[in-house]
Amino acid sequence: MASPHNMIGPLRPLMISLIVQLSTACIFVECTAYTMMSSGGGTLMIELPEAVVIAEQVNQTLKGKVIKAAIRGNTPSKFTFYSGTPEHYAAVMPGKKAGNAVADGSLIVIDLLHNTSSPLQLVLGGGGERILYHTSPATLPKKHQLLLTFADDTFLSVSVQGWGAAQLFSSTEASKRWCGFDKGLMPTEKGFTPKYFFQLFTSLPPNDRRSLKEFLVSKPGVRGVGNGYLQDILFRAKLHARVPATSLSQQQQQKLYKAIITTIGTAIKQHGRCDELDLFGTPGKYQRILSSATAGCPCPECKTPIEKEPFLGGSVYWCPKCQPKPTPSPPKRRPRPAAPRA
Repeated sequence: MASPHNMIGPLRPLMISLIVQLSTACIFVECTAYTMMSSGGGTLMIELPEAVVIAEQVNQTLKGKVIKAAIRGNTPSKFTFYSGTPEHYAAVMPGKKAGNAVADGSLIVIDLLHNTSSPLQLVLGGGGERILYHTSPATLPKKHQLLLTFADDTFLSVSVQGWGAAQLFSSTEASKRWCGFDKGLMPTEKGFTPKYFFQLFTSLPPNDRRSLKEFLVSKPGVRGVGNGYLQDILFRAKLHARVPATSLSQQQQQKLYKAIITTIGTAIKQHGRCDELDLFGTPGKYQRILSSATAGCPCPECKTPIEKEPFLGGSVYWCPKCQPKPTPSPPKRRPRPAAPRA
């Protein structure tokens, strides 16, 4: 009778092939599943790469178009952040010309120009939104939180899924934007240098207990980075989301900085994530390394199954071997009060 070792030998190439196929299938399933969700809904999030892509497309497609009509939401949404009544939007937006658009973190800021009045800024994004350009009314969504009709009978629709902004401000009211304005620099800015990034760590109190997740997406935050790209950033840096930010060595800080630049830069070049749509309804090509679709799949480097757990208002994904989970510190014991003297 053949020993188990001898039986496994001939099967080893097949086993390796199956592992590789499973890893590939997990990535494929993510983009396929989310593309299907994108066509019918799905609560997803715009982050910096998607904001950059949409802002560039607005400049190429909408710049110079004059707004003919504006409808501020035909469907109620508790988590759509406006800056005025429907009547205000309908009164001040017609006649304005779409100007330059820029990405500000996860926000898309579009200048609205007029010859006889002060310019306005339309602020979109900051959450789960479908921002789409239409050349025909037949493709308009039935439910939307903002609909602009241009003089050439083309349209811009904004449908919020989860939460997001559809705000109007003067150019001097930038501090009133719903989110993203008070955070630090974006990875795409010239000032986002290694020196700047390392100073974020040195400014922390020695006894600070915030995790890397909180450090990167919240306080102090890297503007435009959210939970979607956080997973790949931490995987490339080989760090767990729960690791205390103050515990990182200088070498780990350097590796984390490089992971941020690589992840965000690659995603921008690849037109954003494959689970997000651009202005024309086309999904991006960036396939996330770690996501809900890859939980339980083999790690692309060591083949250990990817794990998942809830943490700080969202799920985190990690490889237990490549990104060891920190051991929680034991609670400090209070000293016992001295026994009373007899």
